[in-house]
Amino acid sequence: MATQTMLGNVLSFAAGAGVNDNDVVIQTTDVSMYREFSLQATAGAMDVMVSLDGTHYTTAPLSLIDRGATTSDPVIVTAANRSYAFFGTFHMLRVLQNGATAVANAVLLCSK
Repeated sequence: MATQTMLGNVLSFAAGAGVNDNDVVIQTTDVSMYREFSLQATAGAMDVMVSLDGTHYTTAPLSLIDRGATTSDPVIVTAANRSYAFFGTFHMLRVLQNGATAVANAVLLCSK
């Protein structure tokens, strides 16, 4: 599971890792005071589930902005070594491994 750290005004969840499909790579605490989120990993693919009440999570992944893409098409699954962003008001976030390739060095930054 990822390690939680405050970096000034930014809440960081770092060193997330997974082995199997649907492993929880990052599980946040309450992030309702943050609106901007950045996500990346050095290996594997991930998807993001959100909870508005802190208990129940979506069953479909959140659409993400691929910051390295040349188009503005949203994605629901990440690729290794790319930077993704999403925006919104959520109580908690759960980042899952997507597929058989292990996720390594996953980082989620939460900012205002």
